[in-house]
Amino acid sequence: MGEAVRPSTRDRELRRAVTGIRALFSAAACSCALVEPGGAGLRFVAADGRGAQEIVGVPLPAGTGIAGWAVMSGQPIVIADVRADPRFAREVAESTHYVPETILAAPLVDVTGEVLGVIEVLDPISRGEHSGHDLDGLGVAASLVASVVRLSSVYDSLGGMLLGSLLGAQGPDDYAAALAQVTDADNDSVDLTELARTFHELAAGGPAGVRLAERVLGEVARYARTRR
Repeated sequence: MGEAVRPSTRDRELRRAVTGIRALFSAAACSCALVEPGGAGLRFVAADGRGAQEIVGVPLPAGTGIAGWAVMSGQPIVIADVRADPRFAREVAESTHYVPETILAAPLVDVTGEVLGVIEVLDPISRGEHSGHDLDGLGVAASLVASVVRLSSVYDSLGGMLLGSLLGAQGPDDYAAALAQVTDADNDSVDLTELARTFHELAAGGPAGVRLAERVLGEVARYARTRR
């Protein structure tokens, strides 16, 4: 449900983001890793440039590498000579067939302060020394990417709860309460509550009502795709 109605998929947007960031820094590569459920580690989900195909899907234990350090500390970092830095996960780099000299990394921090992942830029061409200017620029980009990740998560949670509530609700109040729990915004969820009641009324009408609700959701999904 979430993936059906959201304007674009998370990974597609992240691929676009890392492509743009790599171009911005004239870098050899750029990648994005997200925190795994439960916080056990990271997993690279998007990349562009050298070693991109090899790095996507690779897991990284918590605290490992420059990326892990950025996530654990919540701070951006630039390492001009990663081969001399003990935090550098050289074996991971070697597995991609590209070992960089310089890495810029910035955590993906959402508006609540939660760290969702990290953006890494490999061997960027700096406008001088790799300084605060580079980190500031990457930090701005990382904050925008964090918004993409968070909104995608909200879409998926809302979509899953909508479907589950539609099938299992015993009354409109159950559906409305489920929506309020997902959005975590009771004071601003009037429209969503009305939507909940409408879909419950459709579903309560029997199989024909359920089929109608499914058609409505399908039309919403198709409309959303045309608005990309």
